[in-house]
Amino acid sequence: MLLYHYEKKGLWILTTLIIGLVVLPRQFSGSRNAFFLLEEIVLPDTSLMQLPEKAQAVLELNQADSLALIRIKGIGPYYAHRILTYRKRLGGFHAVSQLKELNMIYFNADSSNTLLKVNPALIRKKDFQTLTFKEILRHPYLEYEDVVLIFQAKKKYGTIAYDTLQKHRVLPTHKLRKIKPYFR
Repeated sequence: MLLYHYEKKGLWILTTLIIGLVVLPRQFSGSRNAFFLLEEIVLPDTSLMQLPEKAQAVLELNQADSLALIRIKGIGPYYAHRILTYRKRLGGFHAVSQLKELNMIYFNADSSNTLLKVNPALIRKKDFQTLTFKEILRHPYLEYEDVVLIFQAKKKYGTIAYDTLQKHRVLPTHKLRKIKPYFR
């Protein structure tokens, strides 16, 4: 095994410290030698001690920035970026369970319900009338075929809104339920 210079130096220092602080004091423990200050190290029994839990404040998911998200266990810079990007594409979260849609391996959204909350009033609702085809297509819950149906309904009925889509059953019910918090 090839060791670099700094690795050899580190091993040498570690060995010297172990010999100087553990091995030699035990050999001379019978005689009172003033050279060794550490006679015996007694560590307290920590198996029964209750450590205080860190009280984390509940984080508002629609207002959190990446630094606040990184403080949560299981979320690093990459996951924080994915959450913020998804939040921007959606217009905001209406439930913490929407984090499951990101398929994050190292973060469990179910166990983090106590750390995160969502205020649906902070969702930026979009108006079908002012959005272009590409802007509506960017919404994660709508596919190309859905947007085509929306624009066909817009041509047919003149103005288009969520109520129009629901009334004329332009989209399937499950899709309408998913997009309801995001469109007027």
